[in-house]
Amino acid sequence: MTMSIGAHPALQGFQILQELSTERGNKTFLARSKSGSVVAIKVLAAHAISEEATSALSKEASLGARLTHEAILQTRSMVLAEDFAAVVTEFVPGISLQRLLRFATGRGVRLPDACAWYVLERVLAALASAHAQKDASGAAQPVLHRGVSPSSVVVGWDGTVKMSDFGLVRMRQIASPSSAVASADRDLPAVMAPEETRGDKPDARADVFCAALLAVRLATGRTPYARFRKSRSEMTLAMSEGNVARLAQTRPDLPERLRGAIDAALEPDRDKRTTTAEELLAALRADVDVARGKAALAKLLGRWREALETSVTPWERRASIPDDVPEEETGLMKAGTLALSTPDERPSDAALVSAADVPDEPWKKDQVPAEEIALTPTDPVASLSRLGSIAPDALVMPLPAMRITMPELPTYGGPAVNVPLPPPKRGVFTGGVAAAVIATMFVVLLGGAYMLFRWLLGG
Repeated sequence: MTMSIGAHPALQGFQILQELSTERGNKTFLARSKSGSVVAIKVLAAHAISEEATSALSKEASLGARLTHEAILQTRSMVLAEDFAAVVTEFVPGISLQRLLRFATGRGVRLPDACAWYVLERVLAALASAHAQKDASGAAQPVLHRGVSPSSVVVGWDGTVKMSDFGLVRMRQIASPSSAVASADRDLPAVMAPEETRGDKPDARADVFCAALLAVRLATGRTPYARFRKSRSEMTLAMSEGNVARLAQTRPDLPERLRGAIDAALEPDRDKRTTTAEELLAALRADVDVARGKAALAKLLGRWREALETSVTPWERRASIPDDVPEEETGLMKAGTLALSTPDERPSDAALVSAADVPDEPWKKDQVPAEEIALTPTDPVASLSRLGSIAPDALVMPLPAMRITMPELPTYGGPAVNVPLPPPKRGVFTGGVAAAVIATMFVVLLGGAYMLFRWLLGG
């Protein structure tokens, strides 16, 4: 008998509230610890782990536990067993930045600048703190993120912004090296710094480059490299060259010093990329007032929250909530809470931002590709009724048919399975009935014409 991950003895100290398995097979739990706090448990491995891997995981976890900055999601503990590994972090009720940006892009808008720059300021503050870490002797020992992207940022409903998953990419590689290789062979490469596409070992400069890509995403509402995602080779080549339109072209209204700092961080040559997270943060704070960003973000989320919660797909909403867990007034235990705070791994970004299939013309470097032209900022008080509560991804992405057993639930991406279809409607005048009616009318009209003809002759 195979024991489910949620019932693994290593997790007996937690009350599992919800669980979610992503497209790539990564499992995450929303749980309550013995102390009563709500935490997120990200499973790294559910198979036998070598002593060497266990030691490496413990080291990575200890590095993450040293990060106590307020903009970093705190690592609570590491759960290790002979056949199981998971990292436990604090949980912030809210939404993944990736889902929030995808939601806005699906409606043809971007976040207001006040919200966007506040999010970027929090991300850069988290990176600057992690990169400034020192060991016991006082020597520099920067903690790398290795996966800076909207997927690694969570936005609380109150406007709190925290960066998560420090070292998670590395820990997954340690715990399941074969799975990481298989995933890399199957999927398009994730957004990364140019040197990483060549197999070079990443350092703090790679984190800075990816943070600059996030800045472009926030400033324009567009996904970097989106126009290359139909081909793995073109995507890899574009990332190796840092082929992203600069803000001087897409957002010329921004302060020149800020544009220059972000463009410098996007330098493809690592040896020439000298901008640090601390310097990029200082440039942002010097040119942008981020003090009101949290309040503006909370107001926007307050307007969008109902639509954002509705955008969670039915199969994500079916989280395992034990019957003995009461529904809390705050909505923390609401079905879909864990899914909202987790990135949506369905590959729909390219469809959301790409224009028609037009061949790339590299000689026209002075023209901004249609996929990278900045969107207009959203109005926080505008109505969302244009798209209603339909998940924006369902409007543009052909998804495989999903197994939906409740007829009242909507169907995304194909015909429903196990849902009885209503009998086809048939009109009253069809088949033999229609033929008889037509014949009768013909006889009546013919008789009337004959009688009229007799009457005219007799007159």
